[in-house]
Amino acid sequence: MASVSNFALEVEVVNDGADLKAKVTVDYQIDFSDYDQHSNQVYTEVCRLIGDDTGITPPEDGVDDAIPGGQLIPAPPIVVPGPGPIPIPIPIPFPFISTVASNGRPSLKRHVEKTLPLSAVDEDKPPTLNPDEIRAQVTLTPVLPVAVVRESNQVLLNIS
Repeated sequence: MASVSNFALEVEVVNDGADLKAKVTVDYQIDFSDYDQHSNQVYTEVCRLIGDDTGITPPEDGVDDAIPGGQLIPAPPIVVPGPGPIPIPIPIPFPFISTVASNGRPSLKRHVEKTLPLSAVDEDKPPTLNPDEIRAQVTLTPVLPVAVVRESNQVLLNIS
């Protein structure tokens, strides 16, 4: 089964004119097992930011919070306004998934960058004290083999 190593998260506060932004950089490596390499096992891959409130000192609410806009892989769709005087968004099919497989490689490096409003990573609202605890989380879920169905030739029988 694939595993994740060399996992690192950096969050840099940057000035974007009048606004402060959080520039997020996530690096990790997916290490494929021998089985993954020989079978080309497919995994769905999700990388997202969470506000970490479990197992910390001092304890907070104990629930990890989703960071608004913190979905890194798969990248959320960009809704493009449709043509016409009233721009109606063009529908984009769901679900948004990202798959990864070994393709014979022993590992695969990932480097993802995203800039968010600084308020998005402010996951500890008053009365909870700062600092905000942010983590990146990668989930690799094996995709089960696809069922194969075949039918033989048709045989006609006259019985009776």
